[in-house]
Amino acid sequence: MTNEQSFIYNEDMRKIDENKKDAITQAVFQLTQEVGLVGLSIAKVAKLAAVSPATIYIYYKDKADMLSQILIQVKDTFDDGMEETILSVSEPLEQVKKFLNHVIRQSMKYPQLAYFMHATMESPNEIAPEGIAYSQKRTEPIIELYNRLIASGKVKNISPDLMIGWTAVPIADQLQLHFRNGTLPNEAEIQQMIELSIDAIKK
Repeated sequence: MTNEQSFIYNEDMRKIDENKKDAITQAVFQLTQEVGLVGLSIAKVAKLAAVSPATIYIYYKDKADMLSQILIQVKDTFDDGMEETILSVSEPLEQVKKFLNHVIRQSMKYPQLAYFMHATMESPNEIAPEGIAYSQKRTEPIIELYNRLIASGKVKNISPDLMIGWTAVPIADQLQLHFRNGTLPNEAEIQQMIELSIDAIKK
């Protein structure tokens, strides 16, 4: 085999490997919707992805590690551009609106990713600690944002965690209802969701 042939062979093998890994990830997303994270298993993922369980163990140590690494990838994709969007305005209340709008737009663009993240919040014990720690790290700018909002004096004086739960989680739940019904919110509903969330925390 010449050097050129060897290079082509290695490139082809890399593409095959990436295709397998992508198939595994897509299988995880589908099974998360069908059976949840608790019901998901390496065997089920392998069957749906049309790979052997041994192939999955090439990439991941176990189920928890697989879900952890996928969560890290999902967070990177979902949060892309979030901080820039938030900081495009200066007033904290408007920044929160930007954040909520980002959540909605990204959820509509990546419904499988949104569903997966929702599932990880409901079943964190299924995720390896590295994934949970990374997810919490990516949440720090949001905590800082809500602290700025509380300090502005324009909202109720409650904990940032509770305020996030009271604004972002209902929106996520409403979006999940749309996804299960095969629909998407229109622009009017998007603005209504944001305004209802803001009204719930304003003084």
